[in-house]
Amino acid sequence: MTPAPEFVSRHTIAVLVDNEPGVLARVIGLFSGRGYNIESLTVAETDAKQSLSRITIVTKGTPMIIEQIKAQLDRLVPVYRVRDLTVEGPHIERELALVKVKG
Repeated sequence: MTPAPEFVSRHTIAVLVDNEPGVLARVIGLFSGRGYNIESLTVAETDAKQSLSRITIVTKGTPMIIEQIKAQLDRLVPVYRVRDLTVEGPHIERELALVKVKG
């Protein structure tokens, strides 16, 4: 009997981190070191007083892989909170492009 296939799904993960040099490299190093693919990556400062930034990562994986990614991110030292926005309910996704046209 063959095991049931696990389905790969797309997940948006929000990570709240310290806004300091090298944090993004550590988070991305976790993905590259384990062979996980990042489809989209956005980083922005969210609180200047507390020096916090949010890293939003879109990745694909089986439920087991997504849980493993979240657990490994949560263990990193500069990480305060990891949230899987995909499982938190309905949401809207948008794309943005900046195009420069010489006229």
